[in-house]
Amino acid sequence: MSTYSRADGHSAVAAAAYRARSSYFDERRGRRYTYRSRSGLLWNGLFGWQGTAQDLWNAAERAENRCNARVARELRPALPAELPLNKQVQLVTGFSLWLRDSYGVAVQSVIHAPSFNDDASGKKFWKIVKRSGMRPENLALLFRPHWTNLNFHAHIQITTRKVDPDTGEFGPKTRSLDGRETGPEELKAIRAEWQKRTNALLADIGSSARIDMRSYADQAKAGVAPEGLRVQAHLGPKRHARGRRRIAQGDGDDTHAGLKRKAVHEWNEALWEDWTIRRARERSTARKRDARKFARELEKERKRCARIEAEILKKAKNAKEAETAVAASTQFDSLKGGSALQRAIAAAASERWDCREGASDEFASEVDLETYEPPHPPLPEPVLKVRKERMRGPRTR
Repeated sequence: MSTYSRADGHSAVAAAAYRARSSYFDERRGRRYTYRSRSGLLWNGLFGWQGTAQDLWNAAERAENRCNARVARELRPALPAELPLNKQVQLVTGFSLWLRDSYGVAVQSVIHAPSFNDDASGKKFWKIVKRSGMRPENLALLFRPHWTNLNFHAHIQITTRKVDPDTGEFGPKTRSLDGRETGPEELKAIRAEWQKRTNALLADIGSSARIDMRSYADQAKAGVAPEGLRVQAHLGPKRHARGRRRIAQGDGDDTHAGLKRKAVHEWNEALWEDWTIRRARERSTARKRDARKFARELEKERKRCARIEAEILKKAKNAKEAETAVAASTQFDSLKGGSALQRAIAAAASERWDCREGASDEFASEVDLETYEPPHPPLPEPVLKVRKERMRGPRTR
């Protein structure tokens, strides 16, 4: 979250005009800020205020008397390119209403399009859009990675004071966002709300993508990311534009900031790859360990049940009780040969018995597997027999 302060020469009216790609008159400075020639605006919304955005931010400026007063706050969240534009609008609208209801502030929100990889193509695109409007086929180009950098983002500008949505009167400052103790906690709550709403919409459209607003350190502590990930430094508009110019010239972003970001990116990619491999190996080992543990527990339970059922069967006083015990048993079922009662009693007593009465023990002696032929029924006689006869006749030369 960033703030606009008069001490830094900021104007809430000028900032809002630029974000909305519009023209606002700043009453305090007595000048007009016009940014209608700038492109990239996809959507604009105003919440918690009955008038225009120009009236809102002029009123916000009038509510402050100090020369170093903070006149506005701004959030600049990135929007997932997996979400279509209507879902992005739904996300920003819902989040803006949540800010209004949670802190009692007025909110102006806009959605900006990503930058084109080629500046000439971008200028041509917005010229066509300005002439014929944003058609579906034009909008689809913004979601193609070989055309744009897919950096859809929102600018959510809020007042520093509570605003009555009916009367338009400005109330006290929202000190909870400024305090050294409460400010960080409030910011965490705001980030958590954005994460919850974004992931819910991603799930609604069936996307597997998710965002995580926690720091790298917190993610590593929770076990969902490798340790040692480095944070990318924010470039800012000037350094970002310098890097884009170098890319357009065909040399790549060889600026100092660009090379540093590339090194950090490669470092993080290597950590993620190594961590993913190790995590997959650990999961495989854990699955095998859990499977062996489950098998041991299952076998232990089976033996316990078998002992209990064997005791019940041994205590049977007659054939009927034994047959009832066999029917209720989970360990003794129908075997081949002999009566069920005899087989069950023999199994319960751990006695050896033949599965066929009078059958010999086929595996009593060792056999040569290469020459041994298992017993089989005799082969049928062939239907046709070859008969050889010797023919006698006159000799021929």
